[in-house]
Amino acid sequence: MNAHTRNPLLDDWTGPAGGVPPFDRVRVEHFEPALEAAMKKQLEETDAIAADPAPPTFANTLEAMERSGRTLARVLAVYGVFASTMRSSEFQAVERAMAPRLAAFRDRILQNAALFKRIEAVYEAREARGLDAEQKRLAWLKYTDFVRNGARLDAKAKERLSAINQRLAALYTTFSQNVLADETERHTLIDSEADLEGLAGPGQVFERAGEEV
Repeated sequence: MNAHTRNPLLDDWTGPAGGVPPFDRVRVEHFEPALEAAMKKQLEETDAIAADPAPPTFANTLEAMERSGRTLARVLAVYGVFASTMRSSEFQAVERAMAPRLAAFRDRILQNAALFKRIEAVYEAREARGLDAEQKRLAWLKYTDFVRNGARLDAKAKERLSAINQRLAALYTTFSQNVLADETERHTLIDSEADLEGLAGPGQVFERAGEEV
């Protein structure tokens, strides 16, 4: 893709219902650079939250996190459609390349010590700060998600966990693509009416099922 060509995956969505993806302009070659650019943007947004000199509050920490990553969310929405319905060999190559990178990206956020410290502070002060039920739920979800994904580990353990996550992401992608390839080869082509001889029609199938019951 020409470096000067605007990547449609990075554009804001336009149209009804808050905007729709630009499926008519998206090509497989757009995904890798769009994902890289969107991940870079979210990491910058996350680092800014973590480095905020103001004391951590629900608004400047958890709300700010909820607002971050909007570009990546849009890219991943289209990426998911291609992954589930349009998995050409070219797209599968992108999947194999991006799976470990996406895993590493997620770990960089979940293992951000400064960010976790702010989340932890908001979580521990959830009663004293008078958060409502939804805010308390979000504080618990974020705190628990970070803890379960290694936020409390030391640097060496975090590095090991991230390596495992990247390897698992690559293996899962390979496995799912192997399953797809296996299923693609399993089909029966019926190209003449004679090949249907002896097969029961839909009505007969229901009839027999009724008789058996």
